[in-house]
Amino acid sequence: MKKQITAFALALVLCAGLAVPASAAGFSDVPTSHWAYEQINRAVTDGIVGGYQDGTFRPAAPVSYAAFSLMLARAFYSGELAAYPNGGTEAGEAIMNRHNILRDTSRMSRSSGSDLPREDMAQCMYNLLVGTGAAIPSDTEYLKSMSSISDFYSINPNCRRAVMVCYTLGLLGGLGDGNFGPQKSMNRAQAAVVIGRLRDYVQRNGVVEIPGGPEPKAQLQAEDTPTVTDGPLFKMVDGETAQQMMNRINASTSYREGYLTNGKPITEENIKELLAKFEETMPTGTPWDESYTYKSRAFGDVYACSAFGAAISDALFGKDAPMTKHQNFDQLKVGDVVWMKNTANGYYHAFIITSLTNPYYGSDYYSACDGNSGGEVSWRSQGKYSTFEKPEVASGTYIYSRY
Repeated sequence: MKKQITAFALALVLCAGLAVPASAAGFSDVPTSHWAYEQINRAVTDGIVGGYQDGTFRPAAPVSYAAFSLMLARAFYSGELAAYPNGGTEAGEAIMNRHNILRDTSRMSRSSGSDLPREDMAQCMYNLLVGTGAAIPSDTEYLKSMSSISDFYSINPNCRRAVMVCYTLGLLGGLGDGNFGPQKSMNRAQAAVVIGRLRDYVQRNGVVEIPGGPEPKAQLQAEDTPTVTDGPLFKMVDGETAQQMMNRINASTSYREGYLTNGKPITEENIKELLAKFEETMPTGTPWDESYTYKSRAFGDVYACSAFGAAISDALFGKDAPMTKHQNFDQLKVGDVVWMKNTANGYYHAFIITSLTNPYYGSDYYSACDGNSGGEVSWRSQGKYSTFEKPEVASGTYIYSRY
């Protein structure tokens, strides 16, 4: 039985371009020769998007955050959408927020009616892939896509991994000139195409059932037991600085309580394993001086040695991992960031604890790694615990722990 809808609500739907005619063939501006004809026709037939009262689809018209959210909700969460009486754009965004589809996009700094940039489109797609348990390419696989994106470094660091993954899977393409156009607005034809490709990929490679898809391949993994991977991409690509690599890695790190970013439990042994990968990629002598800056949600805007410490910490535990700041030096742990200051002479330096002992000096010393050690990365730093006991050091030194 068809649901009744008020004339006012219907008018809103039609004005938003979300009414659903029978076929794309009914649109005066979508001929069969249009590059997106088949996917537009499919999206319309499946009730994911519609046209306007004047009989047009307006394929080049920009798509807003709210409109794309509703399209995704119709395509992947129609059961949840049915629970909302009006099923409008507010419902679409509510469902997207529930599944973290808008995470790491610019939505929080823009209105729901703002045009959706292509980089945020890619991030939404990536978040949906993760949320449905679909297979994601390995770091080595999606890294290859980087060279085919001429304007890669103009992409928001938060969205770079998403763009590369979607490129690798064939879900996205460029603008024909080698550029991705990250800040360009997504249009309605592109929305129909990427949603169609997303549905096909998730149906073949996902682990949860979506409307119209085949039986799920397996049960979705429990939220508290993330998949164990090789961790963030510990590899510096051609022409990339250590800072650029860390920004790229941490754009995609996510926090899961009790686990490191490679899906392994937080233990001293597992932290050391990840730190060893960093040492292989950024060995002692790698440039890292005062010009290196880093924006961290936990540490804020930091530079030089503090930038190195914050970047490593985010890569180990996830950029959203909670942080505790304290001065209890008896609780120092591997993976902690220490910001040491001598109030007597003004000297300060930040470093990461890599071991609670030192192979050369014994148990009275800790081992550390740091940036801006003579303008370089060093994995051979060490210090004596008794230094923390000095009043001029103890008063101005803090430990930043993520676990």
